[in-house]
Amino acid sequence: MELAKGCREQAYYLFSYNISSPDELGEDVSANAPEDMCFHAGPYQLRPTSVRIVLSAKSPYAVDVVGGELTVCENGLPVAEVILPQKPAYYGKRCEDGTLYEQVIPLLYNHYAFITTFRVCHYWGNQEECKFCDINNHVRELRALTGDHVGADAIKDKAKVVEVIGAMSEDTTPEHRMITIIMTSGSILRKVQRGADNATDFNLPYIEAIRERIGHRVPIVMITESQPLDDVKRLRAAGVTVHNANLEVWDRNLFAAIAPGKAKFVGYDTWVRRLVEAVDIMGEGNVTPNMVSGVEMAQPWGFDNVDDAVSSASAGFEYLMSHGVIPHLDTWCVEPGSPLEGHAPVPLDFLIRADIAWYQTWKKYSLPPFAGYGPMGGPGRAVYGNTASVDMEG
Repeated sequence: MELAKGCREQAYYLFSYNISSPDELGEDVSANAPEDMCFHAGPYQLRPTSVRIVLSAKSPYAVDVVGGELTVCENGLPVAEVILPQKPAYYGKRCEDGTLYEQVIPLLYNHYAFITTFRVCHYWGNQEECKFCDINNHVRELRALTGDHVGADAIKDKAKVVEVIGAMSEDTTPEHRMITIIMTSGSILRKVQRGADNATDFNLPYIEAIRERIGHRVPIVMITESQPLDDVKRLRAAGVTVHNANLEVWDRNLFAAIAPGKAKFVGYDTWVRRLVEAVDIMGEGNVTPNMVSGVEMAQPWGFDNVDDAVSSASAGFEYLMSHGVIPHLDTWCVEPGSPLEGHAPVPLDFLIRADIAWYQTWKKYSLPPFAGYGPMGGPGRAVYGNTASVDMEG
């Protein structure tokens, strides 16, 4: 990993996102690989595109030096030039107990503070976890690793979060200016530390403390399981800008099969209804549930052809956007340790057509950009990963 020296290395979120496990990669690779990168130009004259680096021991892609330039290559052939992310000034600083700032809140895509308040999910353990998810297995893997990069505590210390978010807000350089705070956790169904037994009660103290420290200039995206509308109002009043209750997949039967915990504890109809009704609380552009783009084709439950899978995804875009809900698409990474480990990759044709359908539906309803994820509207504009749907124009 000599090429990556000095860049912002991978931090450890709720999910691994990697296709290969740390054991397969080697801890030196998993600890020192860049967090993300921007690729551009090259033989295809590509527009700037930000991507999360997903590590695979069998990938045909590698970053190397070609003609004196960092280049991403496919089977040794140049595809695009690469810009690796540089560390902000506060990386390497430590809290009083020695915890590195980047362990507490890593920086994503140079502009996003990513806060994981609770690292595990209560859906795991009774075979109720989402089938694409490796969250609890990922924590177990982290605890087997060593070194400053790990930071695998289940619950983030609120005082540390406030300390680090303050430092991040004070960095106003164009390269690392914080434009969004993303907060997330696993699903909370029973009492955890501080006595909270639901996501709203657990996360409110963090939100209030952050707002007290840095004010309201920077949006907060709060990602939880579906919350009762009274709790959505509490989140909004405390300073949450965007609420993401991630639906994951539109098809009702797939929701039950792929997200059984969500189906059991909330239910499909209630989840969708709350999303729609939350728009009156949060506003258009501020209710933006994640859809795991590609999980429509997860076998043995999903569609076995691209046409039907795209049709299902498009129906979801139509219904949600017609009600002011703007889903955002995250491409499915088939992660080791998830129940769908080893599943075949999703056809590229599906991902392209789903992105086009998303964009066309968004334009049809004259919706605003979804808040909290940076600029959109034209190739090379977006700075958040998985940007194909929002990098379109015309």
